[in-house]
Amino acid sequence: MPREPLLRIRSGIEKKLQRYGVLRPRTLPAFLGIGAQKSGTTWLHARLREHPSLFLPEEKERHYFDWNFHQPLAAYAREFRTADNRIAGEITPGYAILPDDRIEFIARVMPDLRIIYLMRDPVERAWSQVVMNAVEIDGEDPAAMDDASWLRLLGEDRVRHRGDHAAVIDAWSRRIPRDRMLLGWFEEITDAPGELLARIHDFLDVEQRRSESSGVVRPGVRVPMPPGVREGLVEMLRPELSALADRYEGRCRDWVERWCR
Repeated sequence: MPREPLLRIRSGIEKKLQRYGVLRPRTLPAFLGIGAQKSGTTWLHARLREHPSLFLPEEKERHYFDWNFHQPLAAYAREFRTADNRIAGEITPGYAILPDDRIEFIARVMPDLRIIYLMRDPVERAWSQVVMNAVEIDGEDPAAMDDASWLRLLGEDRVRHRGDHAAVIDAWSRRIPRDRMLLGWFEEITDAPGELLARIHDFLDVEQRRSESSGVVRPGVRVPMPPGVREGLVEMLRPELSALADRYEGRCRDWVERWCR
């Protein structure tokens, strides 16, 4: 039998046992950055890698728990074997929208896990994701796309789910206690990056350290949002915007006032 099917069989058997503490690798991470996509996770990865008490893989987004879950957990744990006495973690925005059974598995095999989740204005975040997917990745000419084409892409599940911050927080809170979840804001990366980083350091129980780098996130392709697309997207995301404003006020209320007045 080829090696890949054998690995899948082994992985499935081991995971049934690992849920109950058997065959659990020792070098699993202590924290995960779960997103949101296009909300500053590249900045987060770079800043945390600067801290001498923290260990993150050089490459961001290991995608074990979404794309590579068929592999044995031990293969993932090997990513952190050189952490030594440092606190290990990794950042993969795709983890934000994992199904409940996958989140439950994570909570069982890493019972003391801490979660970092950065939120961004859902309208801006959705537009940034679709521009990345359509223009940067697929090579579409934005000038050739009409409003209906943009709105079709913006309405796809993979876009809507990634920006539904309330649903993401609720899903993870069912398995991870809220005192082990840190919520940050994309705007803080430009407005107050030092304060945000200090808060994250405190959350991870490491010494606060200033970063010499600016609060700059990965620049993407700049494509202005057409007025008709903006109007349709705001209407599409009105329920998410209102739910966030009712729950968190502050920046979330600012988002509603910006788009829904």
